[in-house]
This record gives sequence, C-alpha cells and structure tokens, in this order.
Amino acid sequence: MSETLREVRAMTIVKLDSAARSHTQLTTELINEWVTKIAELLGVGGPEFADDLETLVRALEADYNVHIGSWTSLADDGDHVPWLAEASDEIEWKFWERYERYLRDDQGFPAASTQRLGEITEDTLGRLEAPERPGAWDRRGLVSGQVQSGKTANYAGLIAKALDSGYKLVVVLAGVHNSLRSQTQARIDEAILGFDTRNALRFDQTNGNRIGVGKLAGSFLPVNSFTSSSEKGDFNLSVAKNIGVAVGGNDPIVLVVKKNKSILTNLYKWATALKQEIDPDTGKAIVRGVPVLVIDDEADHASVDTNGPKRGQDPDEVDPSAINRLIRQFLTTFEKSAYVAYTATPFANIFISPDKEHDEAGKDLFPESFIVNLPTPSTYIGPARVFGLAQNVQSNIDEVRGLPIVRPVADYTGWLPDKHKSTATIGPDLPPSLRQAMLSFLIASAVRRLRGQVKKHNSMLVHVTHFTLVQQQVAAQIMDELSDMRDRITFGEGANPVLRTAAEELFASDHARTTNKILAMEDVAHLAGPVPEFAAVWEEMKTVANEAVVNTVNGTSEDALAYVDNPDGLTVIAVGGNKLSRGLTLEGLSVSYYLRASRMYDTLMQMGRWFGYRPNYVDVCRLYTTDTLVKWYTDITSAAEELQAEFDVMSATGRTPRDFGLRVRQHPDGLIISSPSKLRNATSVAISYSGALAETITFTSKGLQPNLDALANLITSIGPENATETNTHDLWSGVPATEVLAFLNAYEPDPAAIRTQPKVLADYIARAVVEDELTSWTVAVANKQDPNDSQEIASRLYGLTTREALESSTARFAIRRLVSPRHELVTLQTGSPEWTRLLAKTLEIWKAKNKGNTLAKPPTTPSPIVARHARDARHGLILIYPLDPAGPATGEFKNEDGLPAIGYAVSFPRAINDVPIAYKVNQVFWDEQYGFDFDDEGGDE
Repeated sequence: MSETLREVRAMTIVKLDSAARSHTQLTTELINEWVTKIAELLGVGGPEFADDLETLVRALEADYNVHIGSWTSLADDGDHVPWLAEASDEIEWKFWERYERYLRDDQGFPAASTQRLGEITEDTLGRLEAPERPGAWDRRGLVSGQVQSGKTANYAGLIAKALDSGYKLVVVLAGVHNSLRSQTQARIDEAILGFDTRNALRFDQTNGNRIGVGKLAGSFLPVNSFTSSSEKGDFNLSVAKNIGVAVGGNDPIVLVVKKNKSILTNLYKWATALKQEIDPDTGKAIVRGVPVLVIDDEADHASVDTNGPKRGQDPDEVDPSAINRLIRQFLTTFEKSAYVAYTATPFANIFISPDKEHDEAGKDLFPESFIVNLPTPSTYIGPARVFGLAQNVQSNIDEVRGLPIVRPVADYTGWLPDKHKSTATIGPDLPPSLRQAMLSFLIASAVRRLRGQVKKHNSMLVHVTHFTLVQQQVAAQIMDELSDMRDRITFGEGANPVLRTAAEELFASDHARTTNKILAMEDVAHLAGPVPEFAAVWEEMKTVANEAVVNTVNGTSEDALAYVDNPDGLTVIAVGGNKLSRGLTLEGLSVSYYLRASRMYDTLMQMGRWFGYRPNYVDVCRLYTTDTLVKWYTDITSAAEELQAEFDVMSATGRTPRDFGLRVRQHPDGLIISSPSKLRNATSVAISYSGALAETITFTSKGLQPNLDALANLITSIGPENATETNTHDLWSGVPATEVLAFLNAYEPDPAAIRTQPKVLADYIARAVVEDELTSWTVAVANKQDPNDSQEIASRLYGLTTREALESSTARFAIRRLVSPRHELVTLQTGSPEWTRLLAKTLEIWKAKNKGNTLAKPPTTPSPIVARHARDARHGLILIYPLDPAGPATGEFKNEDGLPAIGYAVSFPRAINDVPIAYKVNQVFWDEQYGFDFDDEGGDE
C-alpha cells in the first residue's frame, strides 16, 4: 500500500471512528462513499487505483463489522482492596496510550478490538492490588483465551497498564524453548520497550534502535530490560549485575525468560539479593517494597507441578517439580506479588489444589483470586469455526457451520506410518496429498498478493513427526519438490505442462469453489476476497515460488526472528514437531499438513497452529489431516464448549475459582482434558455429577433384554396408572430415589461407556441421599407418537425414538446425543414464572457472549444447564428412551429379536453438600483411551 493510500485509510478511519461513537450504521455503501471522496481529495481516485480502493473498502468493512462479546469471570475478593476506579483519573496512562496507538495505527487492529482490549486489561489490573498498597499481598489469577487468539496482545496491554500504575518489576515466563522466548521478547520490544534489545538492553533517546511503539511520535518512555530477543538473550546473572540497575528503582524493569531451572535460579538470586531481608515472623528471606507482576505465558506447560506421591508416600511430603518450585519461591519471596497465568488450555492449572503448600516453595499456583475468560472477535477462526459445532440445547450452544477448508489425508502410511521410531526412514516419494498441499500453498500465497497483501508473511505448516531426524528427511524431500515446482513455474514445462495443468485444475475445482462457498456464508464472507483469474494467479506464483524457503523448526531464536528480520514478508514452509506446537506463531499461516495423533484436549489444541486471524484470505486456507483427527477435534471442541457454558453459568451466579476448580477436577469428562502427569499421575479421580447431564450413547446386544426388563420393572413399581401423559413423555413425579437406584443397579451397560456407568451414578446418588439431596425424582419415559413403530413395556405401548448412528458394528452401536432439545425442561410449564425467570437468566448469559453480533438469534427457551443449576438439590430427573431396533441408530447392529435399546440420561441439579465418588484409572487406561505415544512435556527428539 502506497503512502497516499495509507493516508486515505487513516483519514477514513477518523470519520468511521467518529461515526461508530455516534452509533451510525457503517454500511458498505457508506464506507465506499467516504473512501472515494477522500481518495479523490488526495488525488488517487482514478481508474488505476480502483482495485486498491476496493481492497481498502473490504478491509475497512471487515474492521468495523467486528463484534466481540463480553468477557466472563470468576473471582474471590475476600482479601482484595478495590483501588483502580478511584485511582484511574490520577494515573498517567503513557505506556497504555502509546501501545493502543501502535495497535490501531501500525498493526491495523479493529477499533472494536482495541476498545475491548482496553476494557479487559483495565478489569484485570483492577483485580490485582494497588502497587502502593502497604503490607504483604499476593494475587494469583488466570486469563484463558483460544489458541492464537491474541493472548500476547492482551498481556502486553496488562503490562503497559501495570507499569503506568506503578509496578516496578515485570517478569514474563515465556515457554521452554528459545524460539518462543525470542518471539515473545521481540513482541515485548515492539509493544512495551520501543527498542530492539538485540542492540541495547537499556532505553536510549536515539532513533536508530527504535522499533514498534518507540517509533511513534511523543516522548520516549524509560524502561529497562536485561533480556534480549537474540539466541543468547535469556537472563544472565553477570549481565544483570554489570548493568547496575536496581530492582525497585525509578525506572521499571521488564524481563522475558524461559522456564528453565538455571535461568529461574539466577533470576531469583538477582532479584532478591539487592533488597533482601529476613522476615522476623517466618525467618525466611523477603523483598519488601517492590511490587512484582509475573506473567506466565503457556502456563499449563512446565509451570504445573507434575510430581505425584509414590506408593504409600504422604502427598504433603512430596517436593514440587523444579520449574513449579522456582516460580512459587520467586513469588513467595516478594512481599507484594501478582501472578497472572495465560493459556488457551487452562484445565491443568485449574486441576491444581488450592490448598496445597510446601515449606520452602509456598502455596501452589492455583488461580485463587480470579479466572477471566477472554471473548474472541467475530474475525477469529477457532476450533468451532474450522470443524463445526453441533447445536446443544442442553448447554445453550448454538450450531456453528464448519468452514469448507478441511481436506482428508489417507495416503501417507506407506511414506510415514503413524507409529514410527526416531530412526525411521521415510518413503522415497512425498504422498500426493502433501504435494497437493504444497501446490495449494503457492496458489494461496499468490492470491493474497493479488488482493494487495504483498508485503505480508506466508507460512505453511508440515507437522507429521516429533522426531528431529525424521523431520530433516521430510524437509529434504519438500525442498526437492519445491525446487522442481520452482523450475517448472519459472522456466516453463514445454509441451507437457504437468504442473500448470494440476495447478489450474486445483484452482478451479478447489480454490474458486471454496471461495464462492465462503462468500455465501454471511458471518465470514468479509474475511474472504474475490476470485481472481487463474492466469494472474499463475503469474504471481512465479514470485512466490522463488521467494519460498523450507525451514525445520528446532526451537532456536532464528525460528521466531525470521519473521522479524524479513519485514517485507517471508514465505516459508515450516517443518516441525512439538517445538512448533507451543506458542510459536506462524505468521500468515494458510496451509497446514498435520498427521500427529493425540486425544488430549490441551495437546490437540496447542498443535492447532492454524487457528487465528485470517483477514481477507480465510478462503484460501487449508487443513490437510486425517478423518480420525477431525473426529477427535470435533468431539473435544464440543466437550470444551460444554464446560465453557458451565463456566458462564457459574460466572452469572457469582461462583468463585475454587468452585470451578472443584467442578473441573470432579467433572465426568475431566479425564480427557490433560496428560496424567499434569493430573498428578492420578490412579483415583474424584467425580461429581453436580449440575451435569450424564447420558448413555453406546449400546451392546448383550444389554438389550436386561435393560428392557429393568425399565419394565421400574414402570411396574412406580405404577403405569400414575403416569402423566404429554406429547413426548410419560411422566412420574415424586418418585423415591430407591426406585431410580433399583433401575440403575439392574441396568447392564456397555463397558466402554466409562462416564455413565450406572454403578458409579448409583453410588453418587446414594451418597447424595444421605445428605438429603436427590431424594425426589421425576421419571420421564420418551413416548414418540408413532403406533406403527412401538413396543409394549409394562402393559403400556411406547413409540420408539430413532437416533442416527455415529458408529455401528454387529455387537455395538453408538450415537452422538440421546437427549432431544427441551426434554430436560419437561418439568417446566411454558410461560410459568419459573420458566420466565430461567429464560431471563439464559438471555443475560447469551447477550454477554454475543454482544454486537447482529447475526446471532437469541434463545427462546431456558437453557437446560441454567435450569439444572437452579433446580432444588433434592430433585433429580431421569429421562429414559426406548430406541428403535431397526432405525438408523442401529446400522449394522445385530438384533435378531427386534428388542429396543434402552438409553437413559440423568439430569443432576447443582449440589449443595456435594460428595464426589472415586473413579479408579491406571496408566493402561490412559494409553488405551487417549493414545499417549510421546511425552507432551518434552521436546522433539
């Protein structure tokens, strides 16, 4: 973009910002009118600028159509002194205002994004203590946001405001690899320091070293750093001593360090030696008068204590793992400390016990003060958007259509098997799917150039192994293929244009069609662009192919700084493994080729480098992966959304981090969220069904007759004549818990249904009854109004429910969901005062999540999860479904007697006196269920 066009953009933004503040609707026509007028005023309104101005209009339209919901939070402010509201007017927000200008003017952040960032960071800062608050204080919180959604921008904003308000020392814990630490330091250089730390570690007034915020007009803000973005730029004790800047002095200090034992040990020595004294009350060293803020990036990685007790050992006598211990010691030694963890996968942090302490290390890193869940802008492309999300009325989750950008891969096993060793030799030829992915990358990069994204980074990810030696072989083959493509594109192919023909076919059959599909999707159309002519694409591919390089990502700072050192745009195919999956951002990522397998939520999501922001090029993005991985991502995204829905309800009802931490640790789905080491090598997991819905989704032929008998006995016992008939169910109210327990104890489950085992549910209910909870039940048996497809059960005729099969074999079948929408509300009368109250609470939560989203449709019925949390703790609900034995649910299922399968769902209210039950697991269970084939705490081998 020329300087004149930049002026057009800047002047248009001034008018748009003013209009947005006055709530003027910013239509495409209005934006186009202003761009045209300002362009003519500046002399760039001729036909030769038509394409550039059209691109600018689309970019501004996308910018000003961004909507961002409100953040949700849980807090425990028992020891907190509110301060920011009163102090705000007295604080000079110099660091923040400079950073805000940098995001808006230099980085092109949408106005809505910078405004919401300011609001969230102010809220988070206010949850910390005032830096001048006298006496000892310690605040520990967690900020959770989606993978690649802007957490770094968020904590940079928090750092800026902390410096403005008087925090003297800020330490950013940035991963375990040089690449991530260097990348984070480079971003802090641009966002906070304003100078390139590779050239100097202290601020200076000259312009030669200024970058980022330092290049903006205005006075230079003094701040020091003893760490740099260079390869050897991590914290060095001798360098810190020689610089001679005391912690707690006039100018603040910002450090970016790896989570490394020797680095953290030296940091502790330096920070505490200068002002250390002995606390007479504890006899331990303490640093007084220096408010410190520790930002823990990727906080679920390395920071969590993974040392568990050995057989027979007292858990209180176990020393914490090294990194965890050093972080805790650092915080404990400062009289005034604030710790804020940032992660996209927070469950390992929430699993931390809030009450565990160590004599030397102090209390653990549980976010006891607050948990903040960041909203994502409508421009964010996350797991739900990539893979789709089924509607779940029970958890108030709306359907999300997946983007048509995923391409199946099934041709690689002869080249590189799923299970391979570090010494494996790959096949001689790249699989066709990988060659196609490379060609798609060249096309995508060319299309971006044609859309005006010339000086932009373009990246492709190839993640097929975590072994370094195998990665090198993969990279070598990709280099050979890229070289061949480059020669064919640059010099031509004569009478046999194989590559051009393949590219033209791929462009027509895939890229053009996909772009048109996305342009027809109202909520993401503004993130795509027009379909160019193939001839123009082929011409641009020459430039792309000649600029493209292949890099293996091995964790060095060069991996991260390659983008910084190529400001005019880097085009790279990155081949990597674990070191690529933890925080390192691939700028301008458009094509991913991913074959790695893991069923853990945190591992899967962190490996998803393709999530993020793709303005004006989402339609050219591609994910090449296996059907199995797509299924796992889809399932785990759904599970995470359900837990998030529960977080939102707990936030709306004033719960605390301890409440949510307990819920996560005791959630029936808690076993799938993280690795065993992060869960303290648990062999026994406490499970609570408080506020949960437990439903059967798998069935076996062996259980058909006994489960039909169990239902018949239940109906006979509670009296068929006592049923209240509705359009969908037979209902019995006030049923004693003993009757429900008898049904569950007689039910023969599929052993694979590990979270809905009737024995576990029965034990939980029995314990609740002792606490005078779950004593009275509503039994609802689904009765579809179809006499032609029915079954007699206990002298009553029941129409059978059908469900689509998710998996089916002769011995077993599985479905995705059992409970139909609104069935959990069978005890509520539409329009009643309770219905109205629950609907109002549902709308309150929905509005916060969908603020500014004009496309979202408000719910018209109460959310079942809200209803569960509101229901009397004594009242349980069990929904029972006789399923059609010959319908789509059964598929290949062998059912010679034509018996219905009996499914049940137990809807639990939120418990008051919750008594969890123990669930036994072992390492074999973890391996078989969740596919561990490597240590996700380790690096590439």
